[in-house]
Amino acid sequence: MKYYPIIWITCAAAVGVVIGAVLLREPKNVSPARGHVLTAVSNPMPETNLGALRPGTTNLADMLPDDPVQLLNYGTELLLMGKYAEAVELYSKALKINPDDEEAHFNLGVVYARMGQTNDAIKHYEDAIKIFPDYPEAHNNLGNILVAQGKTADGIQHYYLALKAQPEYTSAMNNLGRALAQQGKVTEAVHYFQEAVRTDANYVDARYNLANALIALKRNDEAILELNEVLRQKPGFPPAVNALARAQKR
Repeated sequence: MKYYPIIWITCAAAVGVVIGAVLLREPKNVSPARGHVLTAVSNPMPETNLGALRPGTTNLADMLPDDPVQLLNYGTELLLMGKYAEAVELYSKALKINPDDEEAHFNLGVVYARMGQTNDAIKHYEDAIKIFPDYPEAHNNLGNILVAQGKTADGIQHYYLALKAQPEYTSAMNNLGRALAQQGKVTEAVHYFQEAVRTDANYVDARYNLANALIALKRNDEAILELNEVLRQKPGFPPAVNALARAQKR
C-alpha cells in the first residue's frame, strides 16, 4: 500500500534540560533534511469541501470512499489545518478497514499528541511498533513522550531502537543526547550531539546542545568553536550569544 504518512516529532512544549548551569534546547521545528517530513498529499480533497469543515463534524468519514490511502492523505491534510478531531475520524476509519496498518496507528499517535492526549498517543505508537518493530519515527516520538513524563530511562531505550533501525537519524541522536544529559551522562551525550552534527552540519540545535555539553565538561575552547558556528548559521541567536559569553569568561 502506498500513501503519505505524517512524520512528526512530538515534543513537550520546549522543555529545557539543565546540565549543571547549562541549558540544552530541543528543536521546535524539524527540517526535512533530518527525515521528519510532512509529505505532500496526493489527490487532495477539493478545497471547497475542506474549507466547509467545522470542528465536531461527525459525518466526514462517510463522505469518503473506503480507501485507506485516501483516508490517510485527507487526514494528513486536515491535521495540517489544525482540524484534529476530523483527522482522528479519518485515521480511525482507515484502521477499521485495516487494523494492522502501522501508518494509521502512527498518525493517530501524532494527532493525539498534538491534542495533548498523551495516553492515547502512547497506545498508538506502541501499536505501530508491535506491527513494525523497526519503526524509527514511532520509537523516537514515543521516546519523547516518555522523557517528558519523567520516564527518561524508558525513553532512552526507544531512542536506541530508533537509531538501530535508522543509524543516521539525527533527531533521535539529539534527543538521546538530551536524555543522557538529564541523567548526568554528559560525556555520552556529547558523543550523540557530535554524531548529529557530523551527519547534518546545519543542525543548529544539536550543535548548540553540543556546545553547552562541552561547557559543562569545561571544554570551553571546543564549545567556543561550536557556538561561533551556531552564530554563523543563525546570527544573533540569543541563547548562543549568552552561552558564548559564558564560555569566553571561563
